[in-house]
Amino acid sequence: MSNRFGLTGGICLFSLSCLLCVETIHAADSSAGEKTPQGKRRITVADTIEMTRWSNRKYFLGGSPDAPVGIFSPDTKHFLILVKKGNLRLNTTESSVLLFQTGEVFQQPKPKTILTFSSSSNRDAITDVRWLGDNETVVFLGGNPGEATQVYSFNLRTNSLRKLTSHATSVVSYAISNDGQRLLYEADPLLVRSISSAEAERNGVVISTEYPSDLMASACGPERESEAANKELFVQENGQAPVKISSVDFLTDYLPLSLSPNGRYALLAVYVRDIPAVWSEYEDDLLRPYINARRRPGVPSNVQMYMLLDLGTLELSPLLNSPMSWFNAGFAWVGDGSSLVVSGTYLPLEGVDGEEREVRKKHTFVAELKLPSKRIMKITDEELKIAKWEQETGRLYLKSGYWWKDAASKVYQKQGSEWNQVPGAGEGQKTAVPLNVTLEEGVNAPPEIFASSWDRRAKVLLLDLNPQFSTLQFGKVEPVTWKATDGHEVVGGLYLPPDYVPGKRYPLVIQTHGFNKNRFWIDGPWNSAFAAQPLASEGMVVLQAGGSPDADEDLKVDNTPREGPWHMAAYEGAIDYLDARGLIDRSRVGIIGFSRTVYYAAFTLTHSKYPFAAATLADGFDGGYVNYMVWGGSPDYAGVNGAAPAGPGLKRWLESSPGFNLDKINVPLRLEYYGRGGVLGGWQFYSGLKLLNKPVEFTWLPYGTHLLVKPWERLTSQQGNVDWFAFWLLGKQDSAPSKRAQYERWKELQGRSETPVRPSN
Repeated sequence: MSNRFGLTGGICLFSLSCLLCVETIHAADSSAGEKTPQGKRRITVADTIEMTRWSNRKYFLGGSPDAPVGIFSPDTKHFLILVKKGNLRLNTTESSVLLFQTGEVFQQPKPKTILTFSSSSNRDAITDVRWLGDNETVVFLGGNPGEATQVYSFNLRTNSLRKLTSHATSVVSYAISNDGQRLLYEADPLLVRSISSAEAERNGVVISTEYPSDLMASACGPERESEAANKELFVQENGQAPVKISSVDFLTDYLPLSLSPNGRYALLAVYVRDIPAVWSEYEDDLLRPYINARRRPGVPSNVQMYMLLDLGTLELSPLLNSPMSWFNAGFAWVGDGSSLVVSGTYLPLEGVDGEEREVRKKHTFVAELKLPSKRIMKITDEELKIAKWEQETGRLYLKSGYWWKDAASKVYQKQGSEWNQVPGAGEGQKTAVPLNVTLEEGVNAPPEIFASSWDRRAKVLLLDLNPQFSTLQFGKVEPVTWKATDGHEVVGGLYLPPDYVPGKRYPLVIQTHGFNKNRFWIDGPWNSAFAAQPLASEGMVVLQAGGSPDADEDLKVDNTPREGPWHMAAYEGAIDYLDARGLIDRSRVGIIGFSRTVYYAAFTLTHSKYPFAAATLADGFDGGYVNYMVWGGSPDYAGVNGAAPAGPGLKRWLESSPGFNLDKINVPLRLEYYGRGGVLGGWQFYSGLKLLNKPVEFTWLPYGTHLLVKPWERLTSQQGNVDWFAFWLLGKQDSAPSKRAQYERWKELQGRSETPVRPSN
């Protein structure tokens, strides 16, 4: 879904006669004071929201901390660390920049907090922190409550804060020259006119490229910010008025934006508006459905391409007239920026034939492009990603595989006019940075930040991000592996209650969408709907279901009719495995689907013979007919159902699509959808189940973003799910007065449910 926003409360759709019942949750779980036998307090959702975390976008999106944790000044005498935490009282996210003196690290000095901003939006208060070349100026994106995010600078010597942009809307991404005089940035577009305008009242609205969420803008107030790929690009020189750079393609802050070292060029990536017909020849199973998809004019594709901006002429043009890979794309400026190395990109097919054309169809390349000519020099056609460019030695480190960070590097070096693979020491042996600053964590170890010498002889704890955790009792987490009912292997993480008693059988909640044995996922891969440790604290076993040990196996079923059955078999196998271990009561199993795994959970609920006792579907792709029509016929829907829902293909949909099999759902179902169009996202399930007199509840966060950020919205979602599963699987009710209406609704749903409410043990 596109166009998601943030809100300070939830809208609960629970009856057709009372469509919009506003319910804002301000209070944390009333069980927050409960103590375990060890004298420690049980962890709550409030604890997870107010947890201090290392602030990095890739890390927030579920990745490993591959970006520098310590942001070193050019002379390496100082470094910065960016952290954030939620504030439930104020419904804000607080970000702080901490300053360390490199030479004093092993004397264990306390960091100096040089900046603290607070955000009431879906964006972090401070992001994208970097140094200028003077070693005393820090630049960042920042915004306080009620403000549009802008580019700021802070001078350490003078303690002066300066706003570098004064854009009418939020700046979402930027690149800046070493001297700070050239600034390139992307910003949200200005607000579009409301459909409640006088012109709309007189003449109506002609619909062209809009999604229903665009048309619903006036229903929940004016748009404040957007995740959509429709940003605008500006160049600002020497503090003068910015100049807009027009782009026919779609810009987003989730794709690269980078200035060359000499400041002459900028590299950015876009979602392509008009895909050239020749691109259909590329033999990429993942990209092909999106290359060939029919789209309405003006709607962005899901296909990316690199663009080059010449800052001398302000001309924006394709770097290569070819698509980027989803997994191996990367880049590095060579020298002062007179050339560029890219990975994971196809090479153009125009003007190429014979064997060379066939190779280009089948493989992405790692290649060097000379600038400004864009002359291509191949490095390799192996499926590799740039891991590091070593400016001092001219060595290029490449890695392979889906989990490429764990693979050994292949090293290339330019010898004369050709690139050759060379034997070399491991990546990272040569570096100008004197310390290794790392974030270390594990499934049972909260994240901490350490500094060590490169020879590992000296190491010190820099930051215990959450010392308050010493007073909390966590459930033990165990990485597990099991066989799906179709025979394939699956990995995941098992969360046990803090007071787990061997031999006792507990209710099980399956959290879909991944597990990482190297991460401390206190709630889940993301905040939306998931709350692993708080669920375990209530007395439930929680399984974070991952995928196959070889992620490429999962990719083979994506967007095919095998995708739903493949993941259903994984969840069924997990139930069998945990039952055989004597850990769970298989009559009390719940499941949560989020984003893509809404489809997996929904398919399981409508096609599995295994019983489930409660479920949540949160803000995601459901493989259903209504969303197929609402969101423009994405090829994902035809992919998982085997055809488009017309003619002979309709029969496949009737058999496969969960939305056409709602009569088979026999569990109390919680729906959560976010953003203006989110209410439509869950409507087929909500309306269909209501018409069938099945127990269903719909919570809509009209201003919530897909990955929930603001504390009150997180509390509505995460605590709502803790309460939901505790009610249906354990028979528990929180005594907080603010939740009385919630339990009255759920008791009314009991009359429609085949799931008996279990008495609390």
